[in-house]
Amino acid sequence: MKKIMVFLSMLFVLNSFAVIIKGSIMDESGKPVVNTPVFIVMKKVKFSFRKFEIVEIESKVVKTHTNADGLYSINVEIDTYFNRFYVDFVGDGFQYAKFEKPKEEDITKLVDKGIDIVVNRVFKFNPRWKDIQLVLDLIGKDSPYYNALKEYGFPDERIKMGNGVEKWKYYEIGKEIVIGE
Repeated sequence: MKKIMVFLSMLFVLNSFAVIIKGSIMDESGKPVVNTPVFIVMKKVKFSFRKFEIVEIESKVVKTHTNADGLYSINVEIDTYFNRFYVDFVGDGFQYAKFEKPKEEDITKLVDKGIDIVVNRVFKFNPRWKDIQLVLDLIGKDSPYYNALKEYGFPDERIKMGNGVEKWKYYEIGKEIVIGE
């Protein structure tokens, strides 16, 4: 039994290695974007002849956040089972109202080299951010709409459900929020 455990441990060591992924995130005015999420996404993909496209088999996500200076650093154990690697900035905690959605960074070739990786980003402001700020100032923090507006911005669709309850839909991110319950 002990030999099997040693063999499995060695197999894991041979099929994995660690890399450090770090960088900074600033906004267009040069200020650090504080406490924003950074996702390291590992994917196993293959080409499907039946669908004639690349399909995802499995994925694994490791998450960190930027600090008070807009910096992040994470030591990631890379499993060679996965064959595509990305740094993504969009997910729970991303400020959709304030910033345009940034593109993910494909770091597969850098991971394959086994070197430390630096991915810096400058987030562009959402063109409607100033309008959103004006509305937030007008309605105040006690408004039931405040948190949804601050995090996601203006909805793509508002559905009045009666008794002051509304459903806000955000198509691009696949989010629905019921407000006023």
